[in-house]
Amino acid sequence: MAPAPALARCEAHQAVAGWECTACHRALCPDCAAERTVYPATVIVCAICGELAEELIQKRADAGSLASRLPGAFAFPFTSLEGAAAWLGIALWLYAWSFLGALGLLIGWGVAIGSLFGLTRSSASGKDHLELSDFQDPISSILVPFVRFAVAMVPAWGGALLALYTGFGWLNWVALAVTVLWSPTAFIGAATNANFVDMLNPFRVLRASAAMGKDFAVYALGLFVVLIVLVLSVPLAALVSKFVVVPVLGGLMVQLVLLYAPFVGARIAGLVLFLHPGVFGWGDVAEGYEGILKGTRPRGQAPVKEAQTVKNFTAIELPPEKPPDVVLQQARPRDRFAAIELDPESAPPPEVAPLDVALLPTHGEQSTEEIRRAIRERKDEVALDGFRTTGLAAAPHLTFDELMWLAQTAANRIDYESAELAFRHAVKCSGVALEPKVRAKVMLARLLGEKLKRDGEGRALMNEVLQEAPGTSAATFAQQWLAASRS
Repeated sequence: MAPAPALARCEAHQAVAGWECTACHRALCPDCAAERTVYPATVIVCAICGELAEELIQKRADAGSLASRLPGAFAFPFTSLEGAAAWLGIALWLYAWSFLGALGLLIGWGVAIGSLFGLTRSSASGKDHLELSDFQDPISSILVPFVRFAVAMVPAWGGALLALYTGFGWLNWVALAVTVLWSPTAFIGAATNANFVDMLNPFRVLRASAAMGKDFAVYALGLFVVLIVLVLSVPLAALVSKFVVVPVLGGLMVQLVLLYAPFVGARIAGLVLFLHPGVFGWGDVAEGYEGILKGTRPRGQAPVKEAQTVKNFTAIELPPEKPPDVVLQQARPRDRFAAIELDPESAPPPEVAPLDVALLPTHGEQSTEEIRRAIRERKDEVALDGFRTTGLAAAPHLTFDELMWLAQTAANRIDYESAELAFRHAVKCSGVALEPKVRAKVMLARLLGEKLKRDGEGRALMNEVLQEAPGTSAATFAQQWLAASRS
């Protein structure tokens, strides 16, 4: 993985670059990068020199700020087919239960809140398919969502009750201020099934709010607009109920109007979590990054490597043939009857031969096949999960190209531990030419020095490159890297 400076551009086309060559270090746009199949994987290479390229990434917030995404959140129920279906589905659920009075209201909104929590999680994961609540049992589908939402809104209803009990009206303003600082982040905790202790801990909640930086102010502003829309939706729903006299359509439209503001609020909370996945420990900080040209495939052509000429082999002298009787005596019987014919006086072999455990595949070999299959099927996460679980056992059985692919894919996802393991085994691979090995060593040195802050190990590896491959592009880069690290 290479963190990108402010949208680097390739020299040839002056287009936004999405990759960087690991050998010539050119910034590569889609026309300067190409796909090359190195069985069983497909890797991205430089279309100029043919060497491996690494993806340039950036923070999701840099690709699109929360402020720029807010208008899309308000338009989401109208512009997204999934959003419109979810909005309509929850409204139908609320309308169906509205005929049972208070009990129906409790059941309907309990499941609806659970569905809004699912909308937040789906938006945070960037999924196209929205995760909505499916009514399974009263506890998990009704009671738990209500309790979680009530905990998130503790300052609002708790402050109002306290002001009413004491008669101090100014407590309402205090409750409002605490609610603004508390409830937006606590709602994210409720949606992501955070620990109740964390949700009630003011230091934990405020620290999570501060971790969002300026986006927390944007988040609070967005929810304030949602609150205004919610207030305006009440008289609008009354007008719809009065003038839309079609029995089912009128009631459904009322629920759609009242549901719009909470639906948008849940979507905004999901966008916040999409940009800041570490809030309340729900996701990994690495998930807050994405490729600059995410979803764009290279369009260039990989250069054709020259075929290597095969040297003439020295003739192999075979030993003289043995006499037929000697061959017969050393021949291995094919079955128990042939053994008896060769030596009638010997004891016959057992009916079933003992199992030779040494011939069975080891755990590492089995894991290797699973990882290799996932790479071949382009299931990146499955391959990485398998490598994270059995890396020490599987790495010795993987090829150089597979290890390099795993290392770069892990680094792109900021999984530096797995990347280091894969790079180290790639460096130790036997039967690999010097140039690919020193390239792997350079990438390992960069990982250690630039990402893991282990400068001493990185410099030691770069010095090894200078000694092992003088005069190569890798040595030139190593020399420049060492000079930059000293300054």
